[in-house]
Amino acid sequence: MIEFISQQNKKNLILFVHGFCGGEATWKNGEARSFPELFSDDLQISENYDIAHFSYFTKLLNLFAKAGKVSTLVRRMFGTSHGKLASNISIEEIGNLLRTEIRFKLQAYDNIIVVAHSMGGLVTKSAIIKDIEEKTPSKIRLFISLAVPHQGSEAATFGKLISDNLQIEGLSPLNDFIHKINDEWLKTSLRPATKYFYGVHDSVVKKTSAVPIDKEKSDAISVDEDHTSITKPESSASTTVLAVKQIILDFEKNDPGISILELKQLEDETDFDDELFVLKLISADIHNTTIRDAKEAFLNAEYIRKIFSSASDQKRLAELYTKIRKVYQVSYTKYIHDGIPNSGLLLADVHETVIKEDKKFLDTFILFINAIHKQGMLHQLANSKDENIWWVKDGSIDSLRDLLVEVKGE
Repeated sequence: MIEFISQQNKKNLILFVHGFCGGEATWKNGEARSFPELFSDDLQISENYDIAHFSYFTKLLNLFAKAGKVSTLVRRMFGTSHGKLASNISIEEIGNLLRTEIRFKLQAYDNIIVVAHSMGGLVTKSAIIKDIEEKTPSKIRLFISLAVPHQGSEAATFGKLISDNLQIEGLSPLNDFIHKINDEWLKTSLRPATKYFYGVHDSVVKKTSAVPIDKEKSDAISVDEDHTSITKPESSASTTVLAVKQIILDFEKNDPGISILELKQLEDETDFDDELFVLKLISADIHNTTIRDAKEAFLNAEYIRKIFSSASDQKRLAELYTKIRKVYQVSYTKYIHDGIPNSGLLLADVHETVIKEDKKFLDTFILFINAIHKQGMLHQLANSKDENIWWVKDGSIDSLRDLLVEVKGE
């Protein structure tokens, strides 16, 4: 189902997803290079991305889409065919297949950008929504929607008159599937960045369906195309190709998730010396090496907080801070009851628990935040006067005043 156009072991992937009755030909205009091939030829794209497309079975007429005659069912159950008997399945099930491919065949990629046409966009949305429902961080970071019938297609209403195709049913306006994914899509803040393209000559998917009414104007892009030509560029100079490319490059600049977040190093050993969290460590007689590690973790946590600044990311970070505070409180309770003998072991116990719970209790939808960042978030909390996080029993701000003067050399 995954076919690679360019595979050079990059960490990022651009995945093309075709629509109803589509396939590889969806992206090709005669003898010209296909849309995915044009991207693999482009140096700005190919230096950071592998290119592939996701293909699935889809035909206009399919006798096996719904329960058919008994004789047909018996033939399928007891026939001697050794091949796979393909049939149209629902859009939701195709979305599940896409999730399986991403989970197992594309697991090496840190980020996936999906360029989806028509029904392929509903397949993509369904996969993303299922990830969110199951609390699985989606690798799809950017969703480029090309003439996708987010509100359904009127043409599907007429198609239902001549075919029992499950996919035509899923494309019909106001059906339960369309309602469900749109409702979940609007409710969640965890959906990826999305850009909506529509063809001004598209008679299959009108603008009112291709561009949800709740979107910002900057998220809607009109092109001088119809429903099929929007995916069939004549050359790399095609407006659609240029626009999709620019959106990807702009997203890459603005979203740190597209590149690997390298851990920051202290530039100066005296950095953060007069910060509250450091004074708390010094007052607890924590070893200098451990304090240095805490400073570096703090530095990386500060970097993360600045980068993930959107409202949805800030909400997820707030939830993570709450969990980290809980980890500290459990260890501190053991400490005050002499279950942990000294401050150094208290700090070590909290850090060890953070590492152990990194992918469990402290798991987060925000990609690239690891245990070191989470340890730094602990020290961010300790750096606030409003947080009662100490490495000694009965610690207080007043007790640190003389130490602060000593540190500053005043």
